[in-house]
Amino acid sequence: MERRQMLAALGALGTLACLGGLRAQAAAAPLHVIVPFPPGGGTDVLGRALGFSLEKLLGRTVVVENKPGASGIVGAEYVAKSAPDGNTLLFSGLVPSVRYYSRPVSQIGAELKPVCMIARSPYLVVVNPKAPARTLQELVQWAGRSPGDLTFGSPGNATPQHLATERFRSRAGIDVLHVPYRGTGPMMTDLLGGQIQFVFATVAAAEQHVQSGRLRALAVTSAGRLDRLPDVPTVGEAGFPGFEAEIAFGTYVAAGTPDDAVAALNRAINQALTDAGVRARLLEQGFVPVGGTPADLEKRLVAEVQAISELLRSGRVRIDAA
Repeated sequence: MERRQMLAALGALGTLACLGGLRAQAAAAPLHVIVPFPPGGGTDVLGRALGFSLEKLLGRTVVVENKPGASGIVGAEYVAKSAPDGNTLLFSGLVPSVRYYSRPVSQIGAELKPVCMIARSPYLVVVNPKAPARTLQELVQWAGRSPGDLTFGSPGNATPQHLATERFRSRAGIDVLHVPYRGTGPMMTDLLGGQIQFVFATVAAAEQHVQSGRLRALAVTSAGRLDRLPDVPTVGEAGFPGFEAEIAFGTYVAAGTPDDAVAALNRAINQALTDAGVRARLLEQGFVPVGGTPADLEKRLVAEVQAISELLRSGRVRIDAA
């Protein structure tokens, strides 16, 4: 009996040692932060700032990878199909990819698990300085004189920027043509070159060009003016009271990832968002740090998907296939 008990105990110790080794191996593995858009846009800037901080906090290598395509679908599905071990983190807009806007919210939870809210930002409505519009009302009047001729860009079909612009188009009653891109970087390049007429861009993507005079800001989509651009009126002040729009960012892992791995990532991200240097970097880029629990992110996610469903049913927005 004693011999059998000893052998059982040794076996149990061996199993624990093996599990401990696997946990240590997992802890030492790099954390891959997946950004589902090309380098240079607001999502990329924010994802890299977060990745740098997490590397210090977690004491492990963090690799930021850009996997653009199909308005976020390629990157989101890469994470959804990754091993559910907490070593692959999706950094995206609040909705992980546009495919979920037209599907039941439950599908998101079946593929991706919320980790933490990161930040939010309003948009700047910007035009090329050669455009005849110096105010938002003049942009609307310009569009009214040339129905269907003015073009606006977005990082892709059904991205938050596209949806915000469609909401404004509907509110203003204008007919403008959407030009989708494979990310914010190429969209801004074409706006600077005059190939498109206007965009709703994050502060991070547009402010440097506004400050340099290469773009003209007509309005900001927040409730109040930005301290950094005090001369730019809100959309409400520019003649469309009550109109507000913002982009929010969150992080996700593959569904099935253990709760303790999610909790560890959530704690690290919240800690990163309290760091004075990280907060300063985010605020400098026009983002407001948020943080919170996985449940907080899930609640905001559900609300955004529901708010956009009517716009999708109208037929003005289509969802790209991966």
